[in-house]
Amino acid sequence: MNQTTRVDRRHPACFILLLDQSYSMSAPMLGAVGRSKAEALADTTNRLLMQLVQRCVVDDKGPRHYFDIALIGYSDRVRPLLKNGDGFANPMVSAPQLADSFLRIHEEPDGQSWPVWLEPVADGQTMMCAALDLAHDFAAGWVAAHQDSPAPVVINITDGEATDGTLDDVAGRVDRLVALRTIEGPLSMFNVAVAARAAEPVLFPSDPAGLPDRYTAGLFHTSSVLTSRMLEYARTDAERHGQPRPGEGARGFVCNADLAAVVKALNVGTL
Repeated sequence: MNQTTRVDRRHPACFILLLDQSYSMSAPMLGAVGRSKAEALADTTNRLLMQLVQRCVVDDKGPRHYFDIALIGYSDRVRPLLKNGDGFANPMVSAPQLADSFLRIHEEPDGQSWPVWLEPVADGQTMMCAALDLAHDFAAGWVAAHQDSPAPVVINITDGEATDGTLDDVAGRVDRLVALRTIEGPLSMFNVAVAARAAEPVLFPSDPAGLPDRYTAGLFHTSSVLTSRMLEYARTDAERHGQPRPGEGARGFVCNADLAAVVKALNVGTL
């Protein structure tokens, strides 16, 4: 975010993640040996949620309410995926609620472990338009109550085209989303197109030249230009890994994303 207001309990941030859970997500994930796209995305999302909670811990009294988050899963149906401390599905969950509502602890053979809020799902079609509509409902309500906070960030992670609308339908719904704003500016929209084949990921491009098809070009055009803070982080990360620096006008879009590229997109989007 490019905010001038400091994120705190009076001015929380807002993140909304849209997760494709259609049948095609059962295919293998590039960069994640032995795991499907759905499994890799669930693991990555769970670890991101853990990191977000950790960012909110400043003393021994537990996480503070520095952000609200929603996960929206979409396939044949669209639904919020997080539960509050009472176990009921909740559109927006605060950091303290999130810390108290994980399902189980995942343990790796090497000793790493993290809480699990999201289990992998891969079934049905790709109701992206309906997911964007629900994201708008959540974001509009949040913005109305938090005009003094940074603008929300919406991150859509998918491996296929919407089955409930055209690219124009998707673009129209994104236009409604990015029209939402707080005093800090408009909502930021990210799109992550998960890899369908082995090819170099395209990270935060400034124009659609070289994108593989009309669909990915459409997602590029519905992605927001990175804020200066996001761009600075993306450039620093690119230099650290010997990758090309995103140029001026870079957008919150990643094409042909393997697991590492998904992680980069989530890190930049949830600054």
